[in-house]
Amino acid sequence: MAPVEFTVTGGEGSPLDFVAALTPASSLVVITDPGGWAQVSSGLPVGSAASTVVTTAVRPLRCAVLDLRHFPSASGLPSLAEVPGDLVVLHDSRSWDSAPLVASLRALGRPVVLFTAVHAWVSGVDTSSVVVGWSAPHVVLAVPRGPGPVRVEDALWQFRELERRGQMTFAALPAPPVVADRPVSVVVALPGATQGIAGALRPGAEYEVWVRVGDGPVLADDVKLRAVLSMSGRPVVSEAFMLPSEGPSAWVNFEVTTPYAAVPWTGELVIYAGVAPVHVQQVVLPVGSGEPRTVPRVKLSRTFTDLPVGRAVSVLEFGERALVAAGDVPAWLSTAGVAMALPAVSGLDPWYGKDFPAYCTDLAFLALQGAEVYAHLFGGSGSGRHAAALGELDPAAAIRQAARATGRPAGVMITAATGSSAVRWPLVYDLPFTDGPHRLCASVGQFGPFGAGGPVPPHCPVSDHSGNVLCPFGFWGLSSVLEHPVGPLVQRISPRPWPFEVSMAVDAGMDRGLTERHVTELMSQIPPTSVTSAYVTPPELGRVLAGETMDAVHLHFREGFLDAEEIARWDSAGVWPQPHWPVRKPLVVGTSPMAGLVRSFVEHGASAVVCPEEAVPQDMAGWVTGMLLARVGSGMAAGEAVRQVRWEMLSRGNVLGLACALHGSADLRAR
Repeated sequence: MAPVEFTVTGGEGSPLDFVAALTPASSLVVITDPGGWAQVSSGLPVGSAASTVVTTAVRPLRCAVLDLRHFPSASGLPSLAEVPGDLVVLHDSRSWDSAPLVASLRALGRPVVLFTAVHAWVSGVDTSSVVVGWSAPHVVLAVPRGPGPVRVEDALWQFRELERRGQMTFAALPAPPVVADRPVSVVVALPGATQGIAGALRPGAEYEVWVRVGDGPVLADDVKLRAVLSMSGRPVVSEAFMLPSEGPSAWVNFEVTTPYAAVPWTGELVIYAGVAPVHVQQVVLPVGSGEPRTVPRVKLSRTFTDLPVGRAVSVLEFGERALVAAGDVPAWLSTAGVAMALPAVSGLDPWYGKDFPAYCTDLAFLALQGAEVYAHLFGGSGSGRHAAALGELDPAAAIRQAARATGRPAGVMITAATGSSAVRWPLVYDLPFTDGPHRLCASVGQFGPFGAGGPVPPHCPVSDHSGNVLCPFGFWGLSSVLEHPVGPLVQRISPRPWPFEVSMAVDAGMDRGLTERHVTELMSQIPPTSVTSAYVTPPELGRVLAGETMDAVHLHFREGFLDAEEIARWDSAGVWPQPHWPVRKPLVVGTSPMAGLVRSFVEHGASAVVCPEEAVPQDMAGWVTGMLLARVGSGMAAGEAVRQVRWEMLSRGNVLGLACALHGSADLRAR
């Protein structure tokens, strides 16, 4: 049979996004995408079939997966009848003809996605088939005009020829369906009852509080979660439960005894994934009069399909108290009366560094404060004033144990339910340190100015930290990957495999000479062709940031140049379309503190915000920003990029990297 002819179009997105859009209307998709195959076959046992769920920008793909290359013929294949999946994903074998197998599956009403080599001939295609290839930066879609054999290579050639002539048309992906947030329900019931009650509760009486995570999108697997209820005046109670891959969870039951006073009895309900608090809401139980109600506090996952993993410690702040988790059951501590300051920023040389003695002085200045804060919060080595309340909680041990066990820096999540943090967590120092004679850990010299340097390990290479010791790995901002999320966690800035693009907006009131130096240094660290820049006023900035045209927004302005009210005006006046940044969700990087702007940018579509928590010299901004954007643009996760920038600054004797904070997911990547 003669090769088929095609109707060819192109589109933007990933090949698997188009697979999700095309199936089940197209019963056969022939695709050449090694990355896509690696994604769907992750964890696939050799010689057997398995079911998996792959998340795409369009919808989740529930797949039955089988690699035909592991079998000498079709007769040795395992049965796919009992393997669940909306479609069957196969990797073609060139040693035998898979067309009869594909035809039989299609006849049973199961769409087939066949991964194959770009130059391989595939028989059995027809007008209900689609060939998917890749011609950067576009996905190529080819629909056969009739039955016959096909090569993806021929479709790619036709696409490039039409594109060269300017005759190519492009297909857009359908908008992803709007997925409602999973609700977290709270019901009050009498002991032993089978249904909840409404209205006020009796003082001093026993009740049950039921908690359940509601229905939502299909998950890749069952997820183990933990519900924690902390009512005022009562001990923290915790219960593990499973959220099934489909449907809601079972009810979690907490027994409570109401206070004797007739008051609105308040508390916090937290749903943890590991040690990460992904859903927080205040619970109000009316004693004497009123109705039970809940008030949203923090939501780091709307659907529980994108839970953070690999965190060793979390701190959930509520004003001057915090709920700290470093194991199964979190504990409360007080953050009141904590004050921390950076050392003097004067004395930097032209390369933004200090000499070794000045560097050690700054490091010791910060360690003294950080050690006092750690002892104030956690009771030092298990013997402070909080030791009885915290029990076995030892964040320092959890951080070091996680780093040694995984070979990666420990993840620490700091979440402020009230929007602002009372503690500068990167400056916390978890080794004993007091004012007076102390010794230097070898890491101080190795990774400081004029030191040997080298790759920074996940934990200090020196095992002995006894006595009064100064070590950079004692600071949480250097030993750990720190994140300060303020909203749902974003994992990718953009699904499109385009070059990394930066939009730089400059406050005209900044020093022009230092700004030019800033831009020169920025251009030396990331490709100049990927950067656009302009001097702007606040109203002009809104128009510059209206479209999805960048992966990073670099704001080079004075503190106070922009406020949250101005961002709200862009939204209400229609300067920003709705929704804003729905797909390409840029990382916002500021050179000045942005305490009042972080939540506004995240709520309007930014994936994360990185900025200093305290004003730093303007002439240092280009160097720091360039290092950060170069790492994120190369594919590094944002949390590790911030950590590496801190160590790079430390290698010049500059400790100001500890003033920088990532407000977003540490796992955020460009693509």
